Amino acid sequence: MRSLEEPDAPRGRGLWILLGLALVAAVAAWYAANRPASPHIPPASPSARSPQNETPTSRNDAPATTERRRAGPDASRPAADKATRRAGTDRPTPAPSAPGPAARDFRVTSDVPGAYVFLDRKFLGTTPFSSRDVAPGTYQLNVQVEGRPPVVRTVEVLPEGLTDVTVTLPAAATSPAAVAALSAEVAVVHQHAMGSCEGILRASGDGFRYDTPHKDAFTLPFARVETFAVDYAEKRLRLKQRGGRTWNFTTTAANADPLFVFHRDVEAARR
Repeated sequence: MRSLEEPDAPRGRGLWILLGLALVAAVAAWYAANRPASPHIPPASPSARSPQNETPTSRNDAPATTERRRAGPDASRPAADKATRRAGTDRPTPAPSAPGPAARDFRVTSDVPGAYVFLDRKFLGTTPFSSRDVAPGTYQLNVQVEGRPPVVRTVEVLPEGLTDVTVTLPAAATSPAAVAALSAEVAVVHQHAMGSCEGILRASGDGFRYDTPHKDAFTLPFARVETFAVDYAEKRLRLKQRGGRTWNFTTTAANADPLFVFHRDVEAARR
């Protein structure tokens, strides 16, 4: 028989359980009373959806709102570039520049083509002659051709533009008296196939005579002359016997002037 003072174990455990449930209920009631109200979010309407989420109604027809608009070439340029471009278009067009001076050209023509052209005793070429390398200034022009008297005149080469000189060579004035009176000579160097020799080439009414200590001395009448010509550029005077020997002469001078003058005087008397 239990004592009246001994507690009832099962009855005390149930009391504790009830107290725990009551505490949980109290906490839940407190949380429900103090919880902040959540904002009300209305459901999204179909028209508010992003254009990117819409599905095209056809595979060939994409909705206009799904394609992003491309920026034009001007949209990517800085504002400074646009301003510079506008300023360039507003700039006035420069006036065309005046044409420059015409190129300098010195030209000599003669009625007999192939005449020799000298400027201040310097051989330039043969007619028709043209050059842009002659400096402006005053010169003595000498135009000569075989068998005719030379033409000598003073010419002024312009600083710009064309300086055109036309020469008419006089006809040859020959006579037996002129041939008889001919007396010309020139110091020459006779060019051999191997080596050379020096001497004096003379011309008279009887023809040519070459005086030299070498064995190549000779005489040649005009009637037996086949070729008598001068090449100024090569500094060579050629004398050829008709059907026979050829002699080539040069000079120790700085240019072919001595040969040229000798040839001119002889031809003027013979023709």
